[in-house]
Amino acid sequence: MFRRAWIARALILTSATAFLFHSPSPAASWADQLFHEQGHDFGPVPRGAKVRHNFILTNRSDQPLTILNVRASCGCTTGRAASNIVQPNQSTTIEAEMDTRNFVGRKATVLFVTVINSAGREAEARLNVASTILSDIVLNPGTLDFGVVARGKTPAQSLTIDRIGPPGWQIKRMISTSKSIDATLSETHRDDQSVSYLLKVSIRADAPPGPIRDEIRLLTNDPQSPAFPVQFTANIRGDLSASPSLLSLGKLASAEGLEGRFLVRSSLPFTIKAIQGDSEGFTASIDDATPKPLHFVTVRFRPDQTSPRGDLRHAFRLHSSLPGELPLDLTVTLQNNP
Repeated sequence: MFRRAWIARALILTSATAFLFHSPSPAASWADQLFHEQGHDFGPVPRGAKVRHNFILTNRSDQPLTILNVRASCGCTTGRAASNIVQPNQSTTIEAEMDTRNFVGRKATVLFVTVINSAGREAEARLNVASTILSDIVLNPGTLDFGVVARGKTPAQSLTIDRIGPPGWQIKRMISTSKSIDATLSETHRDDQSVSYLLKVSIRADAPPGPIRDEIRLLTNDPQSPAFPVQFTANIRGDLSASPSLLSLGKLASAEGLEGRFLVRSSLPFTIKAIQGDSEGFTASIDDATPKPLHFVTVRFRPDQTSPRGDLRHAFRLHSSLPGELPLDLTVTLQNNP
């Protein structure tokens, strides 16, 4: 039943994959050696889907590295660094996301990652990203984004899967390792020309606080496209929160540095047990150690010899006395230009 489609897809996949990963490329830079892999092929992907892959960057040098910029050669792909500063012998991830809504067929792009070390040596790594976007399978919407969800709430969202082609096509089952969701899949339409499914996903009431970025894999009876992912994201807000969510200290104008404050709150009295993240001129301190529902955290930046330059983003991790509460990340940005 799928033999004709299989031949066409095989030809596309073989020729395009060979072009992407075996064609001549610019000379490698020292930044390329920071990554465990220089390319990723998502394979066959339904039209409308958003797919993600994490590239691992490891700093094997004895100097801190700063990620200056992550950009893509095509608007269909975006890149995001989990952290902007990578200490020696530490790792971070560069997430590549490809949006397939506006394309059909083979799509290959490049993610450029610019890094600089503390000695001022700058280089750019090239990460190849590719997929084969199927015209006969469409997701609407392409991903499920729940946004910020209060802990204990159970919002639900739905996604449709439409397949044009042989009536024998089926989604056999779904797989997910996430314990934060419940999901159901039902067939809603079938005739000689098309098949439709409805996927419903809800956040579980016992989902732990923190970000969720995961996927459900749908397994089909097509041997040439045996599985495809459905991405979902959410940010479960615990009882502990900080305001502002992102503290901008502005532009450094003198050696005296910069200073700002977070208001950390909870519905119950608590103490701040520890704050991790003092480094490279950044420090954080609390107002007092008595249990109460509101605390002020003062963040200071005093530049020293270890302080990086440019647009800086620094994270502190706050540990509270609230039982079962995850650590709270406090993120600060500023400009430290020469």
